[in-house]
Parts: sequence; structure tokens; C-alpha cells
Amino acid sequence: MAAGSSSRFTKGLLEFEIPGGRELVRIHWQTNGAVFFGPKQGAPPANRFDAPDGEYRILYAAEQLPGAYVETVLRHPSRVLRREQVDQRAASYLQLQRSLRVAKLMDEGLQWHGVHVGEISVDDYAVSRALALDFHTAFPSLDGLAYRSRYDNSQICFALFDRVDPAALVPTGRLDFNTVPALVDNLMRPYGAVFDTSPIP
Repeated sequence: MAAGSSSRFTKGLLEFEIPGGRELVRIHWQTNGAVFFGPKQGAPPANRFDAPDGEYRILYAAEQLPGAYVETVLRHPSRVLRREQVDQRAASYLQLQRSLRVAKLMDEGLQWHGVHVGEISVDDYAVSRALALDFHTAFPSLDGLAYRSRYDNSQICFALFDRVDPAALVPTGRLDFNTVPALVDNLMRPYGAVFDTSPIP
């Protein structure tokens, strides 16, 4: 347990270790590579834990494919999608070449860090971005954050800071969703999500 420099973290850091050798999964557009810390240089923040003013960049991943899917593909209120849009995505598996130290922003880690779930689950990302910046600043060796999906709290997700060397994330496999329609259907079914099969105007 390390002591943080920010007065917000009076108890220091409660870590969640992701062991070296573990595979994480992330979903991305097929035209993009498997390892990407976003947003692109010069682009404004877009996602939950992105840096407010470009102080760092983030790679989002999950422990399991359903977690990555629900956070990436099903993150919008509508559960009716066009298959053509999903077919442009891919899931990539990344094997960790070292263990990662991430802040535990779930379970008892919320109380430990003085965080309530609303700070990381509301639609206004300004709050969660400020929180991520606090962690990044207070714990200079911290690799990122561990949290539960806001859409399926059985799924654990990760936001990794770009202080993680991309070489520590080695792609080991990729599934292009247009080639595995049955798998995609199985990912949709537990969430009551369906495809719109009506003709495109």
C-alpha cells in the first residue's frame, strides 16, 4: 500500500493486481490496431476516465469478452442495433507481459478511496475524469483503474494509463465480428439486445 500525495486519498492506495500472463480483451474498430491509448493526440476527451486536458491517455479493456462488449457496443440506451455497425468491430486479446497495479474502484475499494459509485457511473464524465486525474497524479507508479461495468456489474473492466509500455500488452488473438455472427448473437442475448433487420432506406 502506497501513500498518495493527494489529501483525497487519506488511506493511501488499495491495489488490484492483474497478474502477468493474464489476457485482457478489448473491442475496437477493425481498421484500428489492438493496442490504443486514447483519445488521439489533440482530440478532446470522449470516454469515462479520459484525461480532462490531455494529461495522459487511456486504454480500456475488460477481464472477459462480455464486459468489453457491453461497455463498448451496448453502452448507448438503445438495445436495438444494426448488425452492419457491429460487424465493423473486432475483439482483441492482449497478454500482459508484467503484472499491473491498478486502483480498486469497486467493492470495498470504493469506501477505501472515499469514492461513491455515482462518481464513476453517471453520464456526466467530468466527475470520473477528474477522479482518474487525481489517481494519476497522486500515485505516479499506478498503472490504471479497475472498476465494474456500469451496464453489468458482474463484469470487471480496466482503464490503463499510457505510462504502461505498449510492449507490455502483446496481442494474442483477434475475432472480427463479421466472421463470428453466432458469437455476437450470444453476446447480445443476455442483455435483451437485438438487431434491427428492417431494410436500410
